[in-house]
Amino acid sequence: MAKYYKMMFKKIFYAILIFSVLSCNTNEKPKKPTKHKITSTDKPLVKWQQGYLDIHHINTGSGNTTYFIFPDGTTMLFDAGSLDKKKFEEKYAPLKSTAPVPDSSKSAAEWIAAYIKKVAPENKKSSIDYALISHFHEDHYGSFTALGKTIPFGKIIDRNSPTLDFPLDLRDYLKEDEIFKDYLSFLSTNNTSAEALIVGSDSQISLLNAKDTYPNFRVRNIKSNATIWTGVKNETFTYFTAKEMTNFYKGGYNENPLSLALKISYGDFDYFTGGDNTGLQGYGLPKWFDVETPIAKAVGKVEVTTLNHHGNRDATNSFFVETLNPEVVIQQLWCSDHPGQEVYQRLIYQNDDTEERDLFTTNMHPETLVTYGPWFRDNYKSLQGHIVIRVQPDGTYKVIILDEKTLTPKQEFGPYLSKNE
Repeated sequence: MAKYYKMMFKKIFYAILIFSVLSCNTNEKPKKPTKHKITSTDKPLVKWQQGYLDIHHINTGSGNTTYFIFPDGTTMLFDAGSLDKKKFEEKYAPLKSTAPVPDSSKSAAEWIAAYIKKVAPENKKSSIDYALISHFHEDHYGSFTALGKTIPFGKIIDRNSPTLDFPLDLRDYLKEDEIFKDYLSFLSTNNTSAEALIVGSDSQISLLNAKDTYPNFRVRNIKSNATIWTGVKNETFTYFTAKEMTNFYKGGYNENPLSLALKISYGDFDYFTGGDNTGLQGYGLPKWFDVETPIAKAVGKVEVTTLNHHGNRDATNSFFVETLNPEVVIQQLWCSDHPGQEVYQRLIYQNDDTEERDLFTTNMHPETLVTYGPWFRDNYKSLQGHIVIRVQPDGTYKVIILDEKTLTPKQEFGPYLSKNE
């Protein structure tokens, strides 16, 4: 009997083994190639050259700042944040904000100015062609006027100038807001003006130096206030009214869902950025609070996206992630509750239709890592540093992480290949 069981055991064992081998050979999906990574601490960042599209996500520890150098050398600023760390932590305890970066020896505006002067083309170190404010929150424009006094702006674009009347009279509603008053004073004192983003336009922001040389470069204005591009020609629609918003907020309003949104295209490469636009659905919120869904329908797939509202829980909904389907995600952080865990889950979820995403963040707060644990940390390619996207004329691009003090590359990821979709 023992001999019989021994023989049967062998037969079962070999049957299982053969089945396993066949299963592996027939059902296993080919693994995607690992992204090429270069670690370097002794070579400076290769300077911008004609034909490059450089996108610099600058980490000051005080909010969002993104600096663009277009293929012909035209430059653009999208936000310049600054945060009153002490005031924030007193108001929102026990949340913690990130420390000033590289340190507190200079203001955020001074660090931003130093960075831009270091990386800008030689003829653009003393000016910025386009300067945009996504919306009127200090972590997005708290350094704007101070920076403009150091590096003059060409065209200034915000969500509602010159009327500043949506969804309320902002001059009255924000009359006690020191940053907003400083902005108005800056415009008046410098004898300059700001204009509203023209939604649907792909000509308001354009190449100023060699437009005909790069016909495959475009900045498309996707959204401002309650107006959203349809995705067809220059057509737009109104998603909600001022009254709907002020009624919901009982005479007040919310800046976040009024944020600007842009899509920047260079050949097959597409990039999205959208300030603090919101996308949460349900929970007693009005349908229009989800501005991400109609935005995503207009934008379509991109190679790289920033996270709306820093990855907060009221943004980056499933439809937005699945529709944009980015290969690279940039998260601009400054608070211990960035990102929401459910947002993170949406980003790392994989099926047959989703890209394998590489996640990068400018400044992950230490308390966030303690809360979420190593499984969270291990899915980020980089947790700290300036993040540079460099796009080549052939559509390939790299992600370069810079040390905040030296602006020396710490890591390089890529090359990634843009997809024509």
